[in-house]
Amino acid sequence: MVEELFDLTQLLEFINVALSSVLVILAFSLLAYTLTYNFRDAVARWFALLLACVVVTYASEVALDRVVSAASANRWLRLQWLGIAMLPAAYYLFSVAVLRTTNYRIGRRRVIGLVWLVISALSALTALFGTQIVGAVRYRPPISYLEAGPLFGVFAIYYVAVIVLALGNVWKARQRCLTDSTRERMTYLLIAFFAPGIGIFPYLIGFSRLTGDQDGSALVLLLAIVVNIAVAMMLVVMSYTVAYFGVLTPDRVVRYRLLRFFFRGPLVAIFVILAVQTVPKVERLLGLPRDIVLFSVITGVIVLSQLILSVTKTLVDRLVYREDRDEIAWLRELDRRLLATSDLRQFLENNLVSLCEMLRVPAGFVAATVGPDLILEVVVGPEETRKQVTAVDDWGETLTTALKQGADGYQPLVHAGFWIWPLVESGPGTEPVRVLGILGVKARAAAPLDAAPLDADEQAVMERMLQSITRALMDRQLQQRVFVALRRIIPDIERIQQMRSAVPYTAQESDESPVNVLLNPSPIHSPEFESWVKDALSHYWGGPKLTRSPLVQLRVVADVLSQADDNPTKALRLVLGSAIEKLRPEGKQNFSAPEWLLYNILEMRFIQGRKVREIADRLAISESDLYRKQRVAIGQVARVLTEMEQGNGLDLNGRPESLTGMPLLPQAQPVGEEETATGPV
Repeated sequence: MVEELFDLTQLLEFINVALSSVLVILAFSLLAYTLTYNFRDAVARWFALLLACVVVTYASEVALDRVVSAASANRWLRLQWLGIAMLPAAYYLFSVAVLRTTNYRIGRRRVIGLVWLVISALSALTALFGTQIVGAVRYRPPISYLEAGPLFGVFAIYYVAVIVLALGNVWKARQRCLTDSTRERMTYLLIAFFAPGIGIFPYLIGFSRLTGDQDGSALVLLLAIVVNIAVAMMLVVMSYTVAYFGVLTPDRVVRYRLLRFFFRGPLVAIFVILAVQTVPKVERLLGLPRDIVLFSVITGVIVLSQLILSVTKTLVDRLVYREDRDEIAWLRELDRRLLATSDLRQFLENNLVSLCEMLRVPAGFVAATVGPDLILEVVVGPEETRKQVTAVDDWGETLTTALKQGADGYQPLVHAGFWIWPLVESGPGTEPVRVLGILGVKARAAAPLDAAPLDADEQAVMERMLQSITRALMDRQLQQRVFVALRRIIPDIERIQQMRSAVPYTAQESDESPVNVLLNPSPIHSPEFESWVKDALSHYWGGPKLTRSPLVQLRVVADVLSQADDNPTKALRLVLGSAIEKLRPEGKQNFSAPEWLLYNILEMRFIQGRKVREIADRLAISESDLYRKQRVAIGQVARVLTEMEQGNGLDLNGRPESLTGMPLLPQAQPVGEEETATGPV
């Protein structure tokens, strides 16, 4: 039994099949990663075709280990030739795409690549269904192969020649690199370039001719093992290089994303498949049923791999981020501690419920300041409480009165049947720095709290609750400022990445080239674009935010100047009106249908100029929902303007699209953001 287990040929066969399985998993995983994160880039798409050829070839190799007849071996060997035959064309088109990234004119090479693609497709069909390139099957487990056909030599010359031409394209691309980093990555690609071609080429046909009828299985398997190891390493190098093509994120993000994907996906899958293939070889030595051993090993591999990933996360961060470790740690801490809108409401509701229970009152509310307005954040109590609160018109005046009276400690102001506490951020001493909102609970009596005083413990608890609610609103407003900053920074970072990825070469660019478009951008590329749209809409019928708007620089505005008496302001109003109309759903206007909501808000708020409360009543929504959905509507107008600017143009007769199910942004508006002429957005 031991001799059988450690027979040299069988051992080499087992290692070869295991390595082929590893290559299938590795190539398929890298194919999935490439199509997920880099699909828009031509380099990645052609590299994906190359990886698909590797997957087909090595998957057939793994399947051959399980066949028990010459007929089955013949089918799998011919399927293997689908990857072999298509590989040269994939190589060449991939190299042309790489060369194109250096702004090299590839018109002739693209045509040549299409010719190679046709030849490879014909070769694949011939190998699958004919005998001109490969003939009858030679079934000699563990080595099986198709005999060479009359045109095998011609195909071999074609295979080598096309790959050499592809190598020349990559070499030229490396020579055209202007920076050390791109030249270094191109060098990695150049070194690893030959690996898939060498690993896939059916050199065993020629080798079998040299050995004749002698048993050269051990030597062939040993050679295949060495080649497979090299192919696996070089595929990782090629994928690492291709991962940077066409992406607009920083290098550290690409590096970290690729490493985490590799460790969580392919590496775990490789361990599992190796365990599955190893267990049958050693189960007799363990003296246990195969199922028990197999389940135990697979479970252990998956659990331990995830545990190792968690334990080594800090080490991976050190390798990936290096000098940026402190900044990344702060960003992750921010992500863990952010108080989202739902978090804020839950926190406020919990505190408000506790306060109402302690005071023995049935209802209460918390409203936050948004610009000059108060927005109802949380209401607890009977359903009619919300209507009672929103029916009061002078909450702002009540808040001002409470501040002037200098409500001290837990002493509230009585108004409209509620006990009211102002929520303020205090500065040095007792001077209020900023008004954050208002807290109210249903009054037990039409008198201040002195008429029904709290004991010392209740007073201490209530003061802590007021401080907690105030602190939550302060933190929320600070975080909203962070969100505003991120909304402004992220588009600018993306533009910087776009400019970095466009390497200019002299005498190569036209006015419409991507480089010049980046260096002379439209206003849609500005991080302030949505803010400009909001300002222009707020002065839709006239005002400085419309006449002086940077949006007049839009190309689509210039296109309609002739229809607006050469008046840029009128032209901009025409474009804005057209963008709003594109959001109009089909059919007759409906004020209750969800798909009409955003369009109705835009029309009544900006075109008709109605007041917030009037619009909210007409649409049967709260004012807080109105402000939130108004922001979404403005974002949709900005999106339509972007599409018009990027080539769709101004279509006054175009039909709008439905907005059913569009996501909504957080309710509260960041404090300090400029208000429009018609209210906060």
